[in-house]
Amino acid sequence: MFNNENYIQKNVDYITKSYLRNVMQLAIFHTGGNKIYAINISKIQTFLIKESIEITKTPSANGLVNGVINLRGEYITIVNLDRWIGDNDIDEDVYKIIIVCNYNERKIGILVKDIIKIEEKNSSDLKLPSGNDPKISYVTEIETDDGVNKTCIIFDAEKLLSDINVAKEKGTTIYDIGTMAKLPPIHSDKYLLVAEDSTTVIDKLNELFSSIGIKYEIFENGQLLIDRLETMLPSEIGLIVTDIEMPVKNGYQVIKYIKENPVYKDLPVLSLTSMTNIGVNDKVLSLGAIALINKADIKTLYKYIKQYLEQ
Repeated sequence: MFNNENYIQKNVDYITKSYLRNVMQLAIFHTGGNKIYAINISKIQTFLIKESIEITKTPSANGLVNGVINLRGEYITIVNLDRWIGDNDIDEDVYKIIIVCNYNERKIGILVKDIIKIEEKNSSDLKLPSGNDPKISYVTEIETDDGVNKTCIIFDAEKLLSDINVAKEKGTTIYDIGTMAKLPPIHSDKYLLVAEDSTTVIDKLNELFSSIGIKYEIFENGQLLIDRLETMLPSEIGLIVTDIEMPVKNGYQVIKYIKENPVYKDLPVLSLTSMTNIGVNDKVLSLGAIALINKADIKTLYKYIKQYLEQ
């Protein structure tokens, strides 16, 4: 079990290169309530020992924010994940580690009890939960130190950002679609195909696409998008947009499939992700994507949709 910040940090450069191997590197941790959760290493900026940094308490309307920290001149919101998942009576002394994450160019710190281990998972290892909990992206199995297989939950970061309001600072993000100025309609007979597994993001994309009047279909993993693609003519499709992290088939595999298929290789593919890692950007471009944009950047997404559907 990891308990040394320096040991963890020196592995980050290697770990974040998981995009080269088409696998997801997960930092697996205990919540304050001893539940097993995980986060993609590509979204982690650093690990901090909680006792080594001061948390300044701030008012929080929903109780999900513990305060802020000053990390080398940058103020970062500290989030209580336990309260968000419904475990409200956790003694704050239980938390030993702060995981500083970068989602859609917004940084938050997540309080955790400890880091269990770091483990690679393929897209096929990630399963959709049986229920309809918008806070859970997918589940997987891990083997603990005592040799027992246990369920590990990968939480939906977009839902967390939406709930704590951190994502609403600019007023023009995917989380602000209901209140931002209406975008002009796009006129096209071509389809936009999207692969996205976050129910929170899917709801927002449905709202956006309906408001601009385009023909579109959204699929919860890359394989479903590929299956649908194979029933269509290339001339019917204006643009394909894919998330990176998804079960069954991830975004890298979607881009690779399209660009290696002689029938579909000329279709434009855009990567839409909350991972703003430089290596991830280089990876999707090398596979043939036209660009990588973060999920918060609605104006850039709209620009690409308009450009490719109306041409």
